[in-house]
Amino acid sequence: MESLALCFFAALTLNLLLCFGLGTREMVSREREPALYNYYPWGVLFLVTAVLALFFLHIPFLRLFEYLLIFPLTILGGLGAEHLLFTFVLRGRENPRVFKIVSGYSALLPASLYLTLNFAVTSADVLLLAFSLSAGGLAAFLAIKEIQKRSFLESIPYGLRGAPILLISMGLLSLILSSAAVLILRILR
Repeated sequence: MESLALCFFAALTLNLLLCFGLGTREMVSREREPALYNYYPWGVLFLVTAVLALFFLHIPFLRLFEYLLIFPLTILGGLGAEHLLFTFVLRGRENPRVFKIVSGYSALLPASLYLTLNFAVTSADVLLLAFSLSAGGLAAFLAIKEIQKRSFLESIPYGLRGAPILLISMGLLSLILSSAAVLILRILR
C-alpha cells in the first residue's frame, strides 16, 4: 500500500514541477518533429534517475556530497545517455540535444533525483520512484500538449489562444496536482 501511495506521489510531484513551467512550452512546441523525439527524453529521465539514485544508495561516500553532486551529475548523465542513445541505438538519426543546461528536461533531472533520494529506501523503491516520476511527467506533457492543440480548435477567444491558455491550464493543473500530492504525502507519513 505504501509503495502504491509513493508511486502516485512521485507521479503527481513531477507533474507539478512540469506544470509549473520548467520548459514546458519548449517541450510542447516541438510537436512537428517525429514522435520519437517527443517521447525518448522520458526514458532518459527514468534511466538517469534510476542509475544515479542506485549509485547514491549503494555508495555511502556519495551520500555525504549528495546535494553538491545532484545538479552536475544529472546534467552530465542526461547528456551522456542522450549521446549514447543516438550513437549506438538510434544510429543515423539526428540528435536533437534536448538535455542542455537551459532546457526544461535538464531542470527535471535534478528534481527527480532529489525526490528519489529523499523517499527511496531500497533499490526497488528507486526503480518504482524513477518510473513513476517519468510516467507522471509524460502524462503531464501529454495533457499540456493536448490542451495546446485543442486551444486552436475550440472556440476560445483569440487573445487567449496559444501561450495564455497554456499558462492558465498549467496553473490549474498545478493546483490540482499539488493538492493531490499533499494528500498522498500525508498518507505516507
